[in-house]
Amino acid sequence: MSKIFSDPHSHTENNSDKQSKAGDDLSSNADSNSTSSNEIDERKPSNVIHFIVDFLCKHYPEHLHGFEAVWNGDPDLEQERILVVEFFKNQKLPVEISVHFINAGFDTVDTLCTLSTNSLDDVEKFNSTRWLPGHKVRLQQTFNDITNRVRSFKEERDVLIKSLNKRFINTSPLLNSVVVPKTVNPMILPALPHAPSPFSISNRGGNYISIDKTYPSAHIFKR
Repeated sequence: MSKIFSDPHSHTENNSDKQSKAGDDLSSNADSNSTSSNEIDERKPSNVIHFIVDFLCKHYPEHLHGFEAVWNGDPDLEQERILVVEFFKNQKLPVEISVHFINAGFDTVDTLCTLSTNSLDDVEKFNSTRWLPGHKVRLQQTFNDITNRVRSFKEERDVLIKSLNKRFINTSPLLNSVVVPKTVNPMILPALPHAPSPFSISNRGGNYISIDKTYPSAHIFKR
């Protein structure tokens, strides 16, 4: 009889633990948002995005799945390490995997080309971890053709950067940062009150005509 009652009790405790952990996570997220907002208001940084990432990496690293190790490392290699993270994301692999390779000293995309599928076990052991079977298979596929994949990644990235440079102003050295259009192309303009309209459209100042919209030509009927 005691066993019958003990199982529901254990299940209730597990649910309680999960709810407590979820509550702690929500509380921590709310705290980080509030604190970062206060810091921004106080310091008024010129680059808000960079400031937020730096603030979270320093004060709330537990939310970033290892990315803080990439951000807080040697500043001279920061961009190279971020490229490594981008490469693994391009291969549909999580940030944690890229951090494992960076920890092992393979912190540039060029050094990744020196590895092979035989090197994966060494990287895994160095980080004292066990990769998920699906991630391990994806890593084996990636490093079985690592040179071509890195070259393809660089070419795609260069094309994307050139495309963005033509259309946008990048406000940050990071490719993933917010971009602002170079020019604003208004889709509507106010109709001038004094301009005569052959299409019987009211010329009151509150009316607007779409630039892209075409109107049928006027027809003249004889009596």
